[in-house]
Amino acid sequence: MRRACWIVLLEFLLVIAASRVARGQGPAPLNLVGVWQAHFSTPLGPAVSQTILMPDGSFTKTVRAGGMMTWDAGMYSVGQGYIHFYIHDHEPKIYKGVRMHWVTSETVFFHMTGPDRMICEDRVTGNRWQAYRVR
Repeated sequence: MRRACWIVLLEFLLVIAASRVARGQGPAPLNLVGVWQAHFSTPLGPAVSQTILMPDGSFTKTVRAGGMMTWDAGMYSVGQGYIHFYIHDHEPKIYKGVRMHWVTSETVFFHMTGPDRMICEDRVTGNRWQAYRVR
């Protein structure tokens, strides 16, 4: 009986640890916390993005291209070569009188090219860009 209680307790602790890692709150394979910037081309012209990855697993992301600026916020998790974003809020909700619809999650694949540089890829759109940590 006593051994069964220890086994249940151990399984419970393993589930908690696994869920913290999945939410981005546990140890990540790499320390990606910081402010990341990227410059890339879009149909609207040159774009600049800034993604802030916070230690608690939350993020904000802005993208400016042409006359448009977007903002996303939510939680992220880091896996082997990818960052998954769970988007809880976004702006603009209405643009030029049209209600905007947004995805609620996205995954960016990456590989590090230095301690503060990475090559990123969106496999849905096929876009690739370089991001660098500024802080």
